[in-house]
Amino acid sequence: MQGVTASQEFYTKTAAAAQDGAKVVTEIADTAWGSTKMLNEKLVQNLTANAEAAFNAAQAMATAKSLPELAKLQSEFAQKFAAQAAEQTKEFFDLSSRATQHLFEKAQAAASKSFKSAA
Repeated sequence: MQGVTASQEFYTKTAAAAQDGAKVVTEIADTAWGSTKMLNEKLVQNLTANAEAAFNAAQAMATAKSLPELAKLQSEFAQKFAAQAAEQTKEFFDLSSRATQHLFEKAQAAASKSFKSAA
């Protein structure tokens, strides 16, 4: 009888640990997916903004009345585009770093909870 009771308790604890583990994996996967989605959306926004800037610059250059004016427009576009690209890269890196940190914190909290439950 004691063997059955001990087996049942072991099964109950094991089943609870497995369910907790599944919840943790789901939470981490959801966090990772949310971060990936956010970064992909930001990437599309940046690509759209860059394409618009390039088309606007091309349109302005097409209407230039002289070579010096064309050169000035090209120079202005190159400077603005370089600054915009640098800002986008910094922002994307910051978002990526925060997303990664959030994911590590989730995983660390889950691991900590698992160790406390097992103790």
